[in-house]
Amino acid sequence: MKPLKTYFVIADGARARWVQRSDVADDFVTVRELNATSEPHGHPQGVAFEGGTGQRFNVELKNDVVQQRRVRFAEDVAAAINEEARAGGLDRLAVVAPARMLAAIRQRLSAQASARLARTLSKDLTKTPDHELGNWLRPLEHG
Repeated sequence: MKPLKTYFVIADGARARWVQRSDVADDFVTVRELNATSEPHGHPQGVAFEGGTGQRFNVELKNDVVQQRRVRFAEDVAAAINEEARAGGLDRLAVVAPARMLAAIRQRLSAQASARLARTLSKDLTKTPDHELGNWLRPLEHG
């Protein structure tokens, strides 16, 4: 019986990467990436200030648009994980993401993918190079 291999999904609101232990070295390698598509928002966002008084007006809900994009991306990441679980490509899964993204991904995992989810870490490691991931990912491999 071969040992279970842990697959790591490292995500934030716009980027995700699938990482696994290298077969040839005691290191981790990115084997897949997924990036959110940028969508035009169709209207100006932000807060405008009136010149003379400094009073705010015309406040757009920029955070709602950003939040909607993050939710859509969490759905995309979860769908990719679900597909891998359905195809039998996951032995064991660990998901690393900021807390809100982590919750959004977990909420959208299928029962099959959830059964493979062994560990989570609330941390943004999307910009961490592969060779620096060991300190974060090794503790998530077992247990």
